[in-house]
Amino acid sequence: MTSVTHRALVNASWLLKLRWAAVVGQLLTIVIVGFVLKIPLFWGPLLVIIGATTVSNIFLYLWVSLHSQTQSRTDDDHGFDLGLGLVSTMDLLSLTALLYATGGVSNPFFLFLFVNLGLSAILLPRTWVWSLNVLAVFCFVFLLYDHYSIAVLESGPDLQPVRRSGEWSILQLGMIVAFAGCSSVVVYFLTRLTSSLRQHELELREAQRLTAQNEKLEALGTLAAGTAHELATPLSTIAVVAREVEKAVTSRLGDHEHNRELIDDIHLIRRELDRCRKILDRMSSDAGQTIGEAMQAVSLDRLKTETLAGLSDADRVDWQTLHRGPTATALVPLMSLSQALRGLIQNSLDASTATQRVSVEVDCGQSSTWSIRVQDRGQGMEPETVSRVGQPFFTTKPPGKGMGLGVFLADNLVRRLGGQMEIRSVVGIGTTVTIRLQNRRLSSESKETSAQPSEHTGLSERTLPTRSPKT
Repeated sequence: MTSVTHRALVNASWLLKLRWAAVVGQLLTIVIVGFVLKIPLFWGPLLVIIGATTVSNIFLYLWVSLHSQTQSRTDDDHGFDLGLGLVSTMDLLSLTALLYATGGVSNPFFLFLFVNLGLSAILLPRTWVWSLNVLAVFCFVFLLYDHYSIAVLESGPDLQPVRRSGEWSILQLGMIVAFAGCSSVVVYFLTRLTSSLRQHELELREAQRLTAQNEKLEALGTLAAGTAHELATPLSTIAVVAREVEKAVTSRLGDHEHNRELIDDIHLIRRELDRCRKILDRMSSDAGQTIGEAMQAVSLDRLKTETLAGLSDADRVDWQTLHRGPTATALVPLMSLSQALRGLIQNSLDASTATQRVSVEVDCGQSSTWSIRVQDRGQGMEPETVSRVGQPFFTTKPPGKGMGLGVFLADNLVRRLGGQMEIRSVVGIGTTVTIRLQNRRLSSESKETSAQPSEHTGLSERTLPTRSPKT
């Protein structure tokens, strides 16, 4: 069953209410005209037309109720717009039929044709509205050509039906031009106004989404800072104790071959402690607090070296630069960007087996956009999983292997830099994460400061098929 957005449901509910009001108003009008003013009317056709509107409104109510019970929401309103467009078309034709039986354009209620067009301009897409505008003009021309005349509304030969008089009067031609002009102006400005309001609504929702995301990032930053503060003291204590144990073991047991394994274990403890301290130093930036990091001129080689530094399985990464155009150096926050890429590559490594490799392709070519693709041949992810990958604290890794923040933080950074991140995954084939960054132009001064010797990691640079990072 097709689901629709909240906006479409609100529009449909308003249309329902207005159609009920129209049914009641039409009934009251013909009762007053027929019984109070004693004007003869064709009761049968009028009641049939109003009855058809009532029945259609009942079906519209059931249709809207059925859609409103659908819990999921998407941005696909085309099917719903089609239904509302057909209902609006029926209303326009039914009003024309009522006017046809009650004096045509000599009936002052022909002005409600503008009301129908106004409602359509608010509720329907632009194509539908202009189509209904053309239909309204044809209906107006038809009413001038033929209608049942009512004696009390006759205002002279110039408004006699063309079918009866045999020719179009100057007044009738002028009324057609005036009606077409007025209806077009009404439709044009109302569609412009409605489009502006919808755009404003989208911008407001995006601002609310960014505000909520920033609040999450602030909470993560606070958590990271608190964690770093709380763990700094015990890690320092462990480092001091490990150093003393190393000295004691070396002095008492000597640096003999049979003691080398024990001493190596102590060295490993110290190295891992140093690594933990570096990780804690980066936690604040990992939690999204890199907004204050200075932009600097970064070359592709430097970005590669900084990104792969610290990866335990860096030898399984194939980094390939497809094109080296004039945009091979850009102004970016090096620490933040390299950390984001490192997290995505680590996800790909975790999603792959020990024998599978991860491919990183960087394309800076002749365009003003950097394209960075991280590919793996993991198990891939279901579409539902892919849709949730960017959510904080959502992870597909086993407990204790990840917090589910890597993709969320990387996506946040890319968006702040004015770029986009796209994730595509196929179960059994793998996943590709593509980052597109708009390259900022460098001044000649920045280019000079960015000229640094290229650092090589010794990694093989091959192109591999797709694979899939897990969060």
